[in-house]
Amino acid sequence: MDRDTEQLDKALELWQDVDIEHPRLNARVWARVANEDSEPAALPNFFNLVQSILNRPVYAAVFVVACVLGGLLLAELRVAQQQVVRGEQLAESYKQVIDPLIKDTYLFE
Repeated sequence: MDRDTEQLDKALELWQDVDIEHPRLNARVWARVANEDSEPAALPNFFNLVQSILNRPVYAAVFVVACVLGGLLLAELRVAQQQVVRGEQLAESYKQVIDPLIKDTYLFE
């Protein structure tokens, strides 16, 4: 923060010699600086865009619903994959129970 203040002071010193006929320039500059300090750190433009979109309740609700549906889809895909693996394990166990010598045949594949 001290470095930023020094940079600001240097920049303001450069403008001291310039004649500007606006009586409230100094007050306006410091008001903007105070506003920048009170706001959270500037996010990249993408995050600002996302934040401005999600400030609207309709879009925020759509985003939440999309996240929930996406999570449910991923969970269903994971369960389906686990069922496929479990089915293969059961088939392998069944083949071994019926004929342990099946490993020597082409049926083992």
